[in-house]
Amino acid sequence: MVAVRAPAVRPALFTAMAVCSGAAVANVYLAQPLLDLFARGLGVSPAAAGTVVTCAQFGYAGGILFLVPLGDARRRRPLLAALLGVTVVMLLAAAAAPGLGVLAAATALACGATVVPQVLVPLAAELAPPERRAGVVANVQIGLMTGIIGSRVVGGVVGEALGWRSVYLLAAVLTALAGSVTVWLLPAESERGGASYGRLLASLPGLVRREPALRHACLLHGALFGAYTATWTTLVLVLTHEPYGYSTAEAGLFGLLGLSGTVAAPWAGRFIDRRGPVPILAASAVLTLVAAGAYAAGRSVLACMVAAILLGNLAVQWSQIANQARIFARVPDARSRANTVYMVAAFLSGAVSAALASAVYGSYGWGGVCTVQALLALAGLAVVPAVRRHDSKGSS
Repeated sequence: MVAVRAPAVRPALFTAMAVCSGAAVANVYLAQPLLDLFARGLGVSPAAAGTVVTCAQFGYAGGILFLVPLGDARRRRPLLAALLGVTVVMLLAAAAAPGLGVLAAATALACGATVVPQVLVPLAAELAPPERRAGVVANVQIGLMTGIIGSRVVGGVVGEALGWRSVYLLAAVLTALAGSVTVWLLPAESERGGASYGRLLASLPGLVRREPALRHACLLHGALFGAYTATWTTLVLVLTHEPYGYSTAEAGLFGLLGLSGTVAAPWAGRFIDRRGPVPILAASAVLTLVAAGAYAAGRSVLACMVAAILLGNLAVQWSQIANQARIFARVPDARSRANTVYMVAAFLSGAVSAALASAVYGSYGWGGVCTVQALLALAGLAVVPAVRRHDSKGSS
């Protein structure tokens, strides 16, 4: 097979990709701090308003499954332009929604199209020099995580000051600006003679069967992301009751601690480029296990709770960077489809773990949730030897 030389990359492209990823993924989480404003503004109950969040998550998951694989067969510049255009139009429709049904539908469609980050991450891995691949993926992931965390804080502040419709208008403007710059900076591609859409989707199960690295990534990150989701699902219940007694808004500010992981992400990327992903994967599982113990102690000791949040966020970001760098290096002809499988596995694990954590919390309290996290961390750690053996064979 003749290697295809990557096109020349403008210096600002990877920074633009990170900003665009943050602006795009923020759209999935806009509704979370706005439920009370939806309820008051549209005359519905807070429980009914929660359907907007559900629609956002289902829309995003559907977009990952049905749209991201196109990155392996279509030119990325027109694909990204189309996704961004649909996202902006649907955000404007959400801002103008006369009722809850229209708002939920527009949000679902906006989030289905806002899978731009899941197209950009494999593309960044493709355009980066092999010796810098993990570092570039890490930098794009910084933008992704900043968008997820920042959207909840900024959305709440802007919504309280200017109303929930202003949040969607602001999101539309930011998505359009960041997306336009990124698409403009992307190098031109020749026509890609890829498979048909149906064959792309049909190839996903086969990709899982023949790529051990992808199976490892799904199992390992699925376990660690599930552990992360389990504690975050019920954390607010601990923080808003004794001995802490924080308000919902105050408890929400603990989410800002998640930005800590972005500080160490570039270091992890550089380490992976030099030494490979296995040490970082092992460290991620160990940190998740340590975080479970710190979370348990954090039931009554605030410093332990803060340490647990810091460690948990660091672990899940390191796992994401290392797993994606590993699978992108091994399936260069199917990076978008591999990312689709990987992200769907993570979302499924997160959904199941969130439901499990809620049930466990009701029966066994916070200690039970921390036990779930510990067990999932051990499950992730159990995959590491298989990763090490597989990578050792590949390098021998």
